[in-house]
Amino acid sequence: MLCISIPGLTPSLHLIYAFQNAETTIILSSLLAITLSLLLFFILRLRTLHSQNDEKEKEDRKVRRNLEILNAELQSQRDKVARELADTDKLQGILLESADDGISFYDNDWNLVFANSAFYSAVGLSRDEYDHKTADNLIYPEDVDFPARRTRALKENGVFHSELRLHHRNGNIITLETRTVQIRNAAGEAIGSVTISRDISRIKQIHEELIRAKEDAEASNRLKTSFLANISHEIRTPLNSVVGFANLLLSENLGPDAREEYIDHINYNSEKLLQIIGDIIDLSRLESSQIEISYEEASLAEIVREVTDETNRTIKRQEKPVILNVRNEFDELNDVVFTDRMWLKRVLNHLMDNAVKFTLEGSVDLSYRLEGSMIAFRVKDTGIGINKENLSTIFEEFRQEISGHHRPFEGLGVGLTLVREVVERMGGQVTVVSEKGFGSEFGILIPFRPAGTIKTKQKPDSGNSVIRDWSNKRCLIVDDNRDVLTYLKRILLDTGIEVVTARSGPEALSIISTDGRVDIVLLDMQMPEMNGIEVARELKKRKPALPVVAQTAFVFEDDMDIVLQAGCDACLIKPIRKEQLLAVIAGFI
Repeated sequence: MLCISIPGLTPSLHLIYAFQNAETTIILSSLLAITLSLLLFFILRLRTLHSQNDEKEKEDRKVRRNLEILNAELQSQRDKVARELADTDKLQGILLESADDGISFYDNDWNLVFANSAFYSAVGLSRDEYDHKTADNLIYPEDVDFPARRTRALKENGVFHSELRLHHRNGNIITLETRTVQIRNAAGEAIGSVTISRDISRIKQIHEELIRAKEDAEASNRLKTSFLANISHEIRTPLNSVVGFANLLLSENLGPDAREEYIDHINYNSEKLLQIIGDIIDLSRLESSQIEISYEEASLAEIVREVTDETNRTIKRQEKPVILNVRNEFDELNDVVFTDRMWLKRVLNHLMDNAVKFTLEGSVDLSYRLEGSMIAFRVKDTGIGINKENLSTIFEEFRQEISGHHRPFEGLGVGLTLVREVVERMGGQVTVVSEKGFGSEFGILIPFRPAGTIKTKQKPDSGNSVIRDWSNKRCLIVDDNRDVLTYLKRILLDTGIEVVTARSGPEALSIISTDGRVDIVLLDMQMPEMNGIEVARELKKRKPALPVVAQTAFVFEDDMDIVLQAGCDACLIKPIRKEQLLAVIAGFI
């Protein structure tokens, strides 16, 4: 306890004062204790706060370090993303520019915002040139509705797929396959459209060519089917007459006149069969480019006379009221020319046969004259004529104006094809003028190649008009067909020549080896065991001077060359006629 003495105070006052002083002391002590407690509390609290602050600072430093690490990572990620975005834009740009298809972006007003190089290349324009030329000027006239159709389709479906034809800078018309898609933003608002276009001009061309080829193939198949039907009819008809009249010849009560008539029918229809087969073979030779034009001196008057003689026989046989008129407007001094006599005659025969065939009554006119440097033949008839729309197709093979079983006229449809091909190979051309119901006029122009003059021209002697005596000669006939042997032996019977036959190559070689009296050999090319080519080579090895004449059904130049290279001295084409056989043999013996 604190005791304070204050001078001048009475004891009671001192007591009172002391008491009061004691209370004060207590209060002060209490205050002091409280103050000290508070001070201690605050000191402890302050320590706690300092400790907490230290902890928070540690956490803050840790958080800041983490934030710094995160910021660094974020910055790295941002840099990486930026690089990737830059690479992506570059890659996208490369991809767009390297695309073969045109890629173009338009705004809502169809202003071109972006396009790659392939887009401009499709129309052959640069970017600057395209900017100064509106797209409407590029569109093909028949596709001018393309923009309207595109806008309507995008509005309804958001997608438009169509083809578009454009004018290319080089003047060609190109076809683009286009696909346009409407582009919308995140809010669903249309911000433009992108179009991908591909040049399919070549594909379209190939497609059209394939369609045409398919149509041509189908038409060709139909024509060939029709041709096979025609050839069956054309062969069977004369063959029916040949077989029929040949059987009638066996009748015992047959008179001389009837026999002569039947033989005439057989000969005529046999010639028709040969002509049909010849036309088919010639057509095959044309397709394989094996027809060759051989020039020789020939008289135009003689060729025309032979053609008109055959035409008169045809008119007489068919009993048609048709008059044949021939006009020679050619100078006699230029009558002899260099030409292919056989092919020129066949061409004229085809034209004359057609004229007679399609003329029920009236006239057929044949004229020829010199027109500049060309010889002009004209065959005019008063027949049924040809529709104008068919004039361009009648020269195609197997083509006939009326085909099928309802056709009113016979024929294979190859005659005019042969005429055109042969005349063109001779350096000429064929023309036709016709009107349905008023007849036709065919003309051929061939080069005029003068050769000289002929005052008189005699017809060559036939095999029947010359008496031949070959009684001191010997002929070996080699053929595996008994009928051919019989036929050839019968032809040679009147000449007195001795005939020896062999049915095979080895047999023929055996005869040649044992009999040295053979003067000529008739050798078939198609035989079993040993064919004619092999036999001819062996014969020439043994007897080089022995004449060997081939008899064959081969008609192509390559086949003929093989026959002659094998050693044969001549070649007879089947069917062999009497006058031909005798003339060839006479040339060797």
